[in-house]
Amino acid sequence: MIKTVGLILNTYPYSESSLILKIISWDHGPISIIAKGIRRKQESLMRFGEYEFQLYPPKEEGLYLLKDHALIRDFSSYPSPQSWAAADCGLELFSKIFFPQPDNREYYTLITEYLKYLQKTKHNGILIFWRMFSRLLKMMGVPLNFSNCAICTKECQPLAYNPSGEPICADCKATLPFDHAYRDLSSSAQKIITLLPEIGNHLEEIKVNQVDITQINELFLFHYSSMQKQNMKLKSLNVLCQFYP
Repeated sequence: MIKTVGLILNTYPYSESSLILKIISWDHGPISIIAKGIRRKQESLMRFGEYEFQLYPPKEEGLYLLKDHALIRDFSSYPSPQSWAAADCGLELFSKIFFPQPDNREYYTLITEYLKYLQKTKHNGILIFWRMFSRLLKMMGVPLNFSNCAICTKECQPLAYNPSGEPICADCKATLPFDHAYRDLSSSAQKIITLLPEIGNHLEEIKVNQVDITQINELFLFHYSSMQKQNMKLKSLNVLCQFYP
């Protein structure tokens, strides 16, 4: 018998009466659980819920078997649909990444603290998502370095980025061939990137537009794909972007 605390990232129907739960757990990292017969019971297991689980070790298809559960915290309520969409992005992101076993608790703390913060945030949830994504990349050992040019390595204000999601300074951009595959960063996107470590102090003053969103999303996703050698697509991120003009 195994006891662990876990956050449900997603649920999938399994037969007429059961569910497969994809969770991130405090002790074991990401695991999948089969909850047999749970769909016939009045008490359900909800996505966004943090539970204490009692589990039997895997026997079939690597699935843990649910014996019992108790709700600890409900992360499903937010002050605005926009904040809920940002929380949804966080769950989808965590459901797709692979991270080292020894660091399970650090990742677990990151996602739960992210959800708690969003429960107090009504506007500009996408800024909190980018800050969390930045911290996640650093924990994974592939930080997105915003302060140094990828070409000359000098400290700089990033003016553009390349297909690997690396920032490029103004001097290096001026020397690149005309057809070089770089993308410009708007001045407002540059400001957001610079402020990301302390973005919680600037939520009210920053106005995010679609240009900023496209550029910063690409920067993060390009970098992740380049470092991890796999593409990252987040359907929930497209939903979140629709809240901005």
